[in-house]
Amino acid sequence: MFTVPEAVLITSIASMIIAQVIKFFVDGITNKKLDESILISTGGMPSSHSALVTSLVVSIGMFDFYERQTMSIGLAIAIVVALVVVHDSMGIRLEASKHAMELNVIKYRLNLIENIDIEEKKLKEKLGHKPKEVLMGILLGAACGVIGFFIFK
Repeated sequence: MFTVPEAVLITSIASMIIAQVIKFFVDGITNKKLDESILISTGGMPSSHSALVTSLVVSIGMFDFYERQTMSIGLAIAIVVALVVVHDSMGIRLEASKHAMELNVIKYRLNLIENIDIEEKKLKEKLGHKPKEVLMGILLGAACGVIGFFIFK
């Protein structure tokens, strides 16, 4: 029906979509209104990036050990990419989020001081993830990877 690469791809993308849908509802409950832009945004609970790469690693790993009882070069590459993505989401992108928040405050205060009545676009603040958002993405991705393996094997 599906080849292993197709099954891994479908499983990984499905985990990212599921994470984005969960994020949409979590944000809606938190802010008491639904915002469709959340479906394609970064940041928030859970991390769709972490879900995607974790699902990739888990599904490749399960297919590798099911078919060969060994680790493939694809699994090694997926692990390295996953580590970079997860580290980046909690590190660089989280710090960029903090910088955007501070810059937005500075822009607002300068507009008040200068008495400028221009509505400027704020910098996007939701870029990175807190550790618990990444953890939830990892858990979701692992669950999706396992479920995907059993569906497609």
